[in-house]
Amino acid sequence: MTDAPGPAQPKFQYQRIADQLRAAIAEGRHRAGERLPGEDALAKEYGVGAVTIQRAVELLKNDGFLAGRRGSGVYVQDLQLLRRHGTPRRTDDQWAAGPRIWPANETQRPTIDQVEVNEEPAPSSVAAVLGLHDKEAALVCDCRFLVDGRPVKLVRTYLPTRLSRGGTVARADSAPGDLQSMLAELGLHPEHIREEVRGRAPSSEEANRLGIPIGRFVLEAYRVAIDGNGQAIGVEQTTMDSASYVVEYAYEL
Repeated sequence: MTDAPGPAQPKFQYQRIADQLRAAIAEGRHRAGERLPGEDALAKEYGVGAVTIQRAVELLKNDGFLAGRRGSGVYVQDLQLLRRHGTPRRTDDQWAAGPRIWPANETQRPTIDQVEVNEEPAPSSVAAVLGLHDKEAALVCDCRFLVDGRPVKLVRTYLPTRLSRGGTVARADSAPGDLQSMLAELGLHPEHIREEVRGRAPSSEEANRLGIPIGRFVLEAYRVAIDGNGQAIGVEQTTMDSASYVVEYAYEL
């Protein structure tokens, strides 16, 4: 009788070292906020070369477990994930309660530190969803959100100008920054929201605005608000730092 196959081993040595460092962090041997030992010390501890340690550390930076500080070294990150609920439910009372209704029920309410509002042509995929004619402009609100001073997500919202023109959401100093709040300020209450979530590599601009390594994936949530006539009245594209968010779904059985 043959032995059952064991767990798959990492193909590359740096992946094995990254797994061991990740386990050491999970077990508390390297605590959040502490400086990781230097490359030479880690190379000696794990019996590998400095290049292997460098690649393992970069892998954990991309995963959000470690972060480099210029001139200081590499530190263990405190991974307190924000929770984004993918199936939010709103009552009429909640819609009427006020304009700043946060769609994600995040464990900490983010603040906006960058906001731009312009009328410009929407991408073809968004224009098709919103039923915009060729070259018809949309109101586009682009925001960056922070938690504890750290960028965590970018939100880009598209509304048809026929619905938004003249409203306060068209001003950067008063735009609330998320789709449901903007629609509420316009007196529009969608019947339902459809959302798709996927992981992807960030663009260089997104990585720069979020302050993340270019090798770290982001989570992209594509949300469409639909009115009682089945017409899409708004689109929201949210790009989240994957080391900051977990997406939660709830199902009634």
